[in-house]
Amino acid sequence: REGDHVVCCDGEGRIRVNGRSVDESGFLFPGDSPSTVRFDVVVPEGRLFVLGDHRGSSSDSRDRLGSPGGGMVPVEKVVGRAEGVVWPFGRAGRLEPTDAYAKVPAGEPPAHAAAPTGGGHG
Repeated sequence: REGDHVVCCDGEGRIRVNGRSVDESGFLFPGDSPSTVRFDVVVPEGRLFVLGDHRGSSSDSRDRLGSPGGGMVPVEKVVGRAEGVVWPFGRAGRLEPTDAYAKVPAGEPPAHAAAPTGGGHG
């Protein structure tokens, strides 16, 4: 959400949001790491920094850090939350909401849009 400071990664390889490490073990695809791409971004007003659950195969904000908008999605383009998986058939089923980010403190709305750093795969 806007104002969040999102960093990859802490000493244990976890994503940090607003200074707090996030345990995504119940959310990430089994065997995936939170990210192999280093980044340090502040989410500008009206945008979202998005990360997929299957980080090894996701094309998410990390892949577009150097693009216009810094890889962040305009909030007005979001139409809803994913409720289920239909493909691959072996993983079909309902998606349960996660509370992995429930303990993350709110970020401060940015005074201006910060330019993202990082990019590429490493």
